[in-house]
Amino acid sequence: MKRTFRTCAIIAGLIERRFPGKEKSRREVTISTDLIYDVLRKHQGDHMLLRAARADAATGLLDIRRLGEMLSRIKGRIVHKPLDHVSPLAVPVMLEIGHEAVYGDATEALLAEAEAELVKEAMQ
Repeated sequence: MKRTFRTCAIIAGLIERRFPGKEKSRREVTISTDLIYDVLRKHQGDHMLLRAARADAATGLLDIRRLGEMLSRIKGRIVHKPLDHVSPLAVPVMLEIGHEAVYGDATEALLAEAEAELVKEAMQ
């Protein structure tokens, strides 16, 4: 949600990424938007930017409406079984959680390390 809010705040002009002669780092933009998000959420939960971020998040990578419809259709026809460890079939999805872009030669090494950890956990 914070990532979606960050995009909305930048588009709305609330956060400036570039100043004449100086560009904010990703970390600076993240810290600024996270602070604004937390304050708005605590003190003005129905703020226009929070509503826009929620709407964007609901139709982003996961369409909440379609997911709800699908869950209604399959209700009573599937069995949910909690597992003690990560299922091997879940490894690709788990690799995508919190996915951040890493640039440079370290990309493949970091992905291989994360994959090895998840596969090891799944095989226990």
